[in-house]
Amino acid sequence: MSEQKNIIIRKHRLKHIPELKIDPEITRYRFTRGCSTCNCEGACCAEGVLLDLKEKEKILAHAEIIKKYLEPQQEHDASKWFDQEIEYDIDFPSGKCDGTAVINERCVFLDSKGLCALQKAAAAEGMDKFYLKPFFCVAFPLVIDGHVLAIDETDFIKNPNCWCIAEGGSLTIFDVCHEEFEYILGQEGLEEIEKLFEAVTVAEERTA
Repeated sequence: MSEQKNIIIRKHRLKHIPELKIDPEITRYRFTRGCSTCNCEGACCAEGVLLDLKEKEKILAHAEIIKKYLEPQQEHDASKWFDQEIEYDIDFPSGKCDGTAVINERCVFLDSKGLCALQKAAAAEGMDKFYLKPFFCVAFPLVIDGHVLAIDETDFIKNPNCWCIAEGGSLTIFDVCHEEFEYILGQEGLEEIEKLFEAVTVAEERTA
């Protein structure tokens, strides 16, 4: 378990990443009970997110619907919703990405209550709640960098009220972010990573 190259998830839903590596460090964090990614009031969303160009197209195709769920002070001009700075990145299905615009130190889609207009619109219009949200918004605090699934440690440390990191805590990142793992990996990948965490737990109990 000490070498990253030996931790690989193959049965997952990310078709553009045949072999998704798992950062071994992902298993070492422990959290207290009651820890939730919903406690930060959207703090981790403030800086915007990179998204695949196909995701950008989907959002723009639903622009008129999304505008109904923006607050008056939010940007309603869809042409200003993105950075318009295309980057090449192997972690995105199309190999290219753009970023959501940040206005007044907030993602353009983040409202005054820390809620995402994309998720609000999708849920209210009868879609899956994540239908319009960029992949990496839903996945956070899990990230994929160079085809390696890891934890965004920067925001991890910045938001102690959200993360409740505690040495000897009873919860793993898998317990805290089960929904995110399932979203990223799909059912088969979820089963694979469940076995991974089970093996880690057994190993720790033996060395305790």
